[in-house]
Amino acid sequence: MSADEDAFWFENKKEESPVENIPASVRTEIDNMYEFLPELKKHFQVMKKIGEGTFSSVFQAKLRNHPKVDQLFALKHIIPTSHPSRIETELKCLQQLGGKNNVMGVELCLRSKDHIVIVMPYFPHDRFQDCLLSLTPDEIKNYMKNLLIALRHIHEYDVIHRDVKPSNFLFNRKTQQFSLVDFGLAHKAPVALKKNDARTQFELPIYHQSPKKKNIKTTSKLEASSHGPLRSLNASKGPSLALDKRGHKSHKNTTSVTTGSTSRSVRSPRQLLLMKQAMSKARSSLSSSSQKSSSRLITCSCFGKAMVCRICTEKVNQIAPRAGTPGFRSPEVLMKYPHQTTSVDIWSAGVIFLSLLSGRYPFFKANDDLTALAQIITLMGSEPVKNAAKIIGKDLICLPQTKSMNLQNLCFNLRNVETNEKFKPGTQTKNKTASQFIEAVTHSAFDLLVKMLDLNPNTRITAEDALEHEYFK
Repeated sequence: MSADEDAFWFENKKEESPVENIPASVRTEIDNMYEFLPELKKHFQVMKKIGEGTFSSVFQAKLRNHPKVDQLFALKHIIPTSHPSRIETELKCLQQLGGKNNVMGVELCLRSKDHIVIVMPYFPHDRFQDCLLSLTPDEIKNYMKNLLIALRHIHEYDVIHRDVKPSNFLFNRKTQQFSLVDFGLAHKAPVALKKNDARTQFELPIYHQSPKKKNIKTTSKLEASSHGPLRSLNASKGPSLALDKRGHKSHKNTTSVTTGSTSRSVRSPRQLLLMKQAMSKARSSLSSSSQKSSSRLITCSCFGKAMVCRICTEKVNQIAPRAGTPGFRSPEVLMKYPHQTTSVDIWSAGVIFLSLLSGRYPFFKANDDLTALAQIITLMGSEPVKNAAKIIGKDLICLPQTKSMNLQNLCFNLRNVETNEKFKPGTQTKNKTASQFIEAVTHSAFDLLVKMLDLNPNTRITAEDALEHEYFK
């Protein structure tokens, strides 16, 4: 889902619009969906469009052949450009993890060629920003408790949601029901949190796995260790392939001779001579490149300055998961830390908690990762962020130096300003003042907030430990 999808699955509180009152553009989209999926038209009558994102569109529908059934459904039409592994992951999460512990379940999945529609129960809910300032301290506590229950459930299976935000955690204020939705960006955590049976029973597809190496019997250091979601590759039933040290196929002229249980490669003297020459050239090029890199590190001219020199721009880009909505990405995601865990979801939940306590949504709003990181530095202070960066192997330069803010005082000031702007002087007596609200929330709420917004992902509180916090007792 995209960053600006706060209207995802938004329920209009007015009366349901008749089918004939659907706008022409939406009617065309519905007709195309019927054409792509004839089975869908046979069983469901689409009533209106209730959400749209980068990878999907969501419609409200009811059963066509059972008019007495009042249950409504949410039809998520996934755009055909979505990767099959992404769709498989979302279906597995909905089917195996959904339907309990505040996680959305799935009723049906229809597919025709590249078009897929996921049928889920329709969840009527309130918009987060519409009821943000009117939520009571008890409602905020209940909201966070149910969010952490959902995160604890999926984290028990080492699944990272990666897109935790208010529009993906549906909230019905009247019935006090909640539902975590949209697992399109979810994936398996690279490191298991627990050694339990749940992890072995629930497996997500492996991303970026080369199909050419699927049947080659090789064992790398990554596959032999427990770090990473790699699984053991099956041994090839066909003829064995000669592999070099990098795991690539050897030269075409190389002949593999098998003797008993061992095999050896027979090469001509000319091939051996060429190999020796190539290895000597490789060693010399490696030594020269290492010398150049060391000299580059010394001669880098942008260190500590508001510029980026040519030497730094020539460096290879760092590869790390960056999926998620801007404003809810954790510091390790913004700094491209490759070994991310389920703690990224806790940070996102902490940002939601900060919005609930401060009355400001969205709390962080940035167009790029560096601006988002600068906003976190303004809140948390430059030195704590620099120390957290060192823990994950990053060197961060912050100019000018900033001090950290007291989150309780910050929420009090923001909510006080918001209250004065929202209500006129004659009506403020009907609403709690900022000081009364902060006092009702209690200090334990801000203690939990600090632990959820821990800059160090290794010490950040887990969902299970957060539910045992004094705040919920």
